[in-house]
Amino acid sequence: MEKEFYTISVYADKDENLVGIPCGESEKYGIADIDTVMLLKAPYSDTQLENYIEKVLDACYTKKHNDEVETSTIERYTKKKGFVEATKDFLLISIVKMQTGYSLMPTFNDYEKGPLAIDDDERILPLNYNKGDMAEHIRDFIEVYLKANMFYREIKELEEEKSATDSK
Repeated sequence: MEKEFYTISVYADKDENLVGIPCGESEKYGIADIDTVMLLKAPYSDTQLENYIEKVLDACYTKKHNDEVETSTIERYTKKKGFVEATKDFLLISIVKMQTGYSLMPTFNDYEKGPLAIDDDERILPLNYNKGDMAEHIRDFIEVYLKANMFYREIKELEEEKSATDSK
């Protein structure tokens, strides 16, 4: 490891497909997502998932962040305007590889602000974690924060429909 840390954004959709975006240096932000998008289509094994995470981490710092473009990599990938809109159908998992280990941080999707980190559920893994441990944490995040969140999304949509009907 030459760098102090490597950070990636992993976006999971409701079908458990993954969109991984590595970081790079940026004159404007210091560190930011680069114009590289790596996909992993479900279904996949724990080994495939962990190899994919390492592959995305290995792509960090392979290029600089494009400071000239105002939109984020995920906005350009989804072709949706605005970060909140581009991320609303995804669970964002932030993964940081440090010299001491890995930090995995899930987010909760706020419909006005976008993904918000859930510090209380940060998972720490040693660099030489047991095979399957990282995959287990990622699958757990998907189950808890994406699949359970679908229930809340449905309630919100029903409430919006009801208030639209009531105001007529």
